[in-house]
Amino acid sequence: AWRILTSPPPARDASRGRTLTTAKTLIVGFGNVLLGDDGFGVEVVQRLAASKLPSHIETMDVGIGGMHFVLRLMEGFEALIVVDAVQRGQPPGTLYVFSPGADDLAIQSGERVDPHCAEPARSMKLAKALGFLPENVMVVGCEPATCHLGVGLTVAVDSAVQRAAEHIRELVLSDGGRTEGVRLA
Repeated sequence: AWRILTSPPPARDASRGRTLTTAKTLIVGFGNVLLGDDGFGVEVVQRLAASKLPSHIETMDVGIGGMHFVLRLMEGFEALIVVDAVQRGQPPGTLYVFSPGADDLAIQSGERVDPHCAEPARSMKLAKALGFLPENVMVVGCEPATCHLGVGLTVAVDSAVQRAAEHIRELVLSDGGRTEGVRLA
């Protein structure tokens, strides 16, 4: 389970003192487009990919291909933004911005990490265990209405796609890449 911070840290690469405005950053969208709102991350990243982004920002439609995500991280990124549907019990369409805690990314004693994993937390655990996960990781999540079989997003989640894309653009383009809070209206 993701740990939502009450005060998200600035989006900085602490080891280099660089902000997201200059760090080599990968923005990835997780989700299954055949499961309704679970396709949120894919839709946001497709929208970002169609827009003009600086050359140090790369996007990737991960979908359910977690292993491809881990392989892509091997190219060496300083920052990572993961976009996905996140269930936290709030109204559908609620956006969250947070950093996963150290416990979220640690492989627990006796835990087996499947290299064929598709879910973001497991994929990031594998990347961290292999030494490819950047220290600066942020998650932009959206509360889904439904993740049942069906193509297309619900109205509430579809309306959150543009807000999420704009917030991510703000993170990577604004001075300091800071975020005000964990829930976005």
